[in-house]
Amino acid sequence: MGYFSIKKLDGTTYYIKEKLGVGCYLFLGENGALLSDTGNGYGDLRRVVDKIVGGKPLTVMNTHGHADHAGGNDQFGRVYIHANDLHMLEGEWQRSQREKLTVYIKKNYPVLTPLVWFLTRKRYTPIATKPDVLGNGHVFDLGGRQIETIHVPGHSPGSVVLLDRQTKALYAGDAVNPGLFLFFAESPTPKEYAKVLRGLTQLSGYEKLRISHGDITLPFDFIAYYADFLERATLEKSKLTPIPNERPVYKYSEPAGKYPAKEIAVNFTKQEL
Repeated sequence: MGYFSIKKLDGTTYYIKEKLGVGCYLFLGENGALLSDTGNGYGDLRRVVDKIVGGKPLTVMNTHGHADHAGGNDQFGRVYIHANDLHMLEGEWQRSQREKLTVYIKKNYPVLTPLVWFLTRKRYTPIATKPDVLGNGHVFDLGGRQIETIHVPGHSPGSVVLLDRQTKALYAGDAVNPGLFLFFAESPTPKEYAKVLRGLTQLSGYEKLRISHGDITLPFDFIAYYADFLERATLEKSKLTPIPNERPVYKYSEPAGKYPAKEIAVNFTKQEL
């Protein structure tokens, strides 16, 4: 559908990806549907989703409040989000994030100047309805299919992951992926976050891990591998990056090995690992 590409997964799950590389997941049940994230807000995501869902009731939620995951909320009018990320849905916060992104692109990727123009055309519109607060362990019952949420603070204070026991898959948003960002003011250190991920490794009955940035499917054991990777991160082996931030951002990386990615990396700010 032009700006969006659609990939059908597991029969009743869809990955809808923007040309900018971020995607959202649409889960269908017998009596309803759940949309996880709304992207940057460019293009008519609502039209794409409605065409797939048909007349089933639709529920919308954000895995976290960053601009590339909640930018299209106003197309739907009502969303669920964890209480710790509520402030990110405010207009001023969203605008500040977009400004940082355009500064980074202009400085480091001048060839993408047309993209900067494209980004500046978007004027974030806060949703009119007060968001519904998403608690740890919240279950979305779609009829014959239940999607459970787990609070995994780190990439953002209110990040959540989704569990779909029916398809044995965990949907991580940005909480676990081959290029994790932990450079925000409230972010934990890599070693602190490794402890958080250890909790996810205790889940049983899951085989697959799916992320927002890219339509790759990782094996569930990637979570344990990434926790080990974060334990190995050192400042001495990291490189300073040009990412605009209040504090310097460093990148630690390793070859991806058996996993379907170019490399495994983490971007962080804390000097003490």
